[in-house]
Amino acid sequence: MRAAFYECDITPPLGGHMPGYYRPNPAMDVFERLYAKALVVEDGGNYAAIVALDTCEVHPDLHDAVTERVREYTGLPAECICVHVVHTHKGAPTEHRPEVGQYADHAYLDVFMRLAADAIILAYRRLDTAEAMFGQGSVEGISFNRNYVRQDGTIVSFGVGDGKLDHMLAGVDTELPVLTFARNGKPIGALICFACHQDCTGVEVNGYSGDFSSILSKELKRVYGEDFVSLFLIGTAGDKCKPFHYREMGKLLAREAVRVIAESKPAGGGVAVVKEKVRLQKRLADIDYTKRQIAKWLQNDGGMMRIRNLVYYNATNREEFEELWVQAIRIGNTCIYVFPGEIYVNFGLKLKSLSTYQNKMVIENSNSFGGYIPTPEAFVPESDLYEISLCEGSRFVPESGDLLLQALLKLAEGLSQL
Repeated sequence: MRAAFYECDITPPLGGHMPGYYRPNPAMDVFERLYAKALVVEDGGNYAAIVALDTCEVHPDLHDAVTERVREYTGLPAECICVHVVHTHKGAPTEHRPEVGQYADHAYLDVFMRLAADAIILAYRRLDTAEAMFGQGSVEGISFNRNYVRQDGTIVSFGVGDGKLDHMLAGVDTELPVLTFARNGKPIGALICFACHQDCTGVEVNGYSGDFSSILSKELKRVYGEDFVSLFLIGTAGDKCKPFHYREMGKLLAREAVRVIAESKPAGGGVAVVKEKVRLQKRLADIDYTKRQIAKWLQNDGGMMRIRNLVYYNATNREEFEELWVQAIRIGNTCIYVFPGEIYVNFGLKLKSLSTYQNKMVIENSNSFGGYIPTPEAFVPESDLYEISLCEGSRFVPESGDLLLQALLKLAEGLSQL
């Protein structure tokens, strides 16, 4: 097996609008520099490439722009490439959605897309013999499910401090899988997965930051050297949040990652990748639904934001269906399941329980912009979750998550034969 890592600094100019807040949020400082980090693996003439980007969402043109540039410079096909974003809310200004107060820096966007591809290209050019090793850790207590069922049966987002909460709607995923690559016995880089929103910096950080994954990277460089490259891959965290500050979270994750790397076992050889599109039905709003929702949201804090987003969606949506990428990547005895969008954690937990692979990672926010993809339980009449409020960022029918999950399981089964 051959493998190589590469990281490109993609820190934007000041003033770019940091995504993820449904309002203008220009960066006035740089707290942690932003990066495009790539891994390329080859075995037996088969390749897998992953790039992890310090931004919030997958820009609609990102997948095709990156994969076409990589193909032009290396010949690698789009199927073997995963374009992943780490979902930092203090990331690169790549989203242009003026209707929700988000503005891309268009002069920067072209550079961003080229550098994202270049990280893969430069890793490809440095391929050398390496060994893959896998380890499994766990970090408890630094994340929680932000959807709560209240005592009266209603379901709310961010219910902490409510005083009338009964239980969390779903679970959490505390696992920390780590796929490390070593050369001559020395770790050169790793894929590290954890399921938690990267929105942990707080309002006091009014500048660019990769959030807790930036701190994770810095801590690991202190242990393994400045050339060590860690790709953080965000797990199924559509409904997962944090009680901790991002610096503390990054250090806790790093300590566990170091322990896991020291105890990791050989992951074997072989590389195989498959990627396909899944056709999902979009939710549509008739006039009666729209009137009911507007009347309801006028009574709620934050209701005007939901009304704005719904009205814009109704005015611009012209399609009943949409296709999103899913992908499965096998490296040795490890399978990486790749979801689009911000998919709820119970899908990740279910997929892990059904997977036949010895080692697995389940990641989201890759290849396609999918918005929130909640579980069917989130759509019951008692639900007032903002994550199901119909808009561009929450547009698919309740069955969509299960369709994506089944497609991924089928893809991964086929990989085991390759």
